[in-house]
Amino acid sequence: MREFRLRRDLDCSPEQAWTMLTEPDQMNRWSTARIELRDPGVGDRADGVGALRTVTLPGGRAKLREVVERSDFARSFDYRVYDGGPALLDHSGRQEITPTPTGCTLTWTARMQLVSQTATTLLANRVRGQVAESLDLLAGLKPPAPVAPPTVMPRSDVDLTTSRCAATQVLTQQRETADRLAADDDPKQWFARVYSYVTDEMLGICDRGGVDNPDWVLSLIPVFDEYYTRSLVAFESGAPCEPMWQRAWSACERRDDRKPHVPVMKGLMSGVAAHIDADLPRAISQLHRAEYADRDLREFRPDYLRLSPVFSAASDRLLDDLPRSHKPWWTGIAARIHPQIRDALIARQGYDVGRHRFAAFAAAVDLAS
Repeated sequence: MREFRLRRDLDCSPEQAWTMLTEPDQMNRWSTARIELRDPGVGDRADGVGALRTVTLPGGRAKLREVVERSDFARSFDYRVYDGGPALLDHSGRQEITPTPTGCTLTWTARMQLVSQTATTLLANRVRGQVAESLDLLAGLKPPAPVAPPTVMPRSDVDLTTSRCAATQVLTQQRETADRLAADDDPKQWFARVYSYVTDEMLGICDRGGVDNPDWVLSLIPVFDEYYTRSLVAFESGAPCEPMWQRAWSACERRDDRKPHVPVMKGLMSGVAAHIDADLPRAISQLHRAEYADRDLREFRPDYLRLSPVFSAASDRLLDDLPRSHKPWWTGIAARIHPQIRDALIARQGYDVGRHRFAAFAAAVDLAS
């Protein structure tokens, strides 16, 4: 990880500086990179938490897709690149505005990491130079009228005890289901196992403080499980099952004695597709209407994007469990490649988890509204 920090004194108020730093039309007056607002965040604002931006670097060939993670009007603004290509592992920034007797001081801190140390150093030096050039242009501009501050909704502290207990009970039940299927040598065990690993990874991220709204993430787990368990019970009893889950569980049951890894992989992909495409939008919107209707769903988009690695981690854990005969030939090579690059290569050949997860949240926003 490389980090740089730049400061500039600005002859304007903190509110004017905020407008120039967060409104794409104003940003394009000084930024050497082109900024486009893809989707506004909380309050339909470009500076709202959950807003999505596309940053086209000079030359036009490289694009970074950013999400606004935190926004404290006229004080601090945090963003993170959630999609910068498979080689970019991490890139985030913070802009802090401090009042001064003659205006304000902007402090811009950026952190980034690529798959190699050399590439990280080269990118950090390049981006630092571009940001420095942009800030020189910013300091010479006539400031605009400031935007109105957002309406801040009061929030109370949340006790996580109940929601974590419920999520932990779900994990226990999911493990018992996977164990039951394994005891019967039922090939549905593999998807059941990876599903429990996804739940376990979500709990781990909450425990490590990796999300801003752990109550929301923990509350999602039982809602996800409700759809998953209902589909499995229906399939096993011969009752009507939703089409995507009918196809998924049917795929999970297939066997191929010559190539045992083929039905396993197809079953896993079908199950993941059913979870993401069919269940995620409904589960997220259902929870929102039931427990978070007084808040803008887009406020939770940064946490949702932070959960993306759980699928890679769960897949890796399952690959460790699979017998050698059930592992695809490429797993040995994949183990030597960074998971992010491996997932990008797999996505080109099959189901793109990241792209479908992104679309699922957008669909949830539509359903909730």
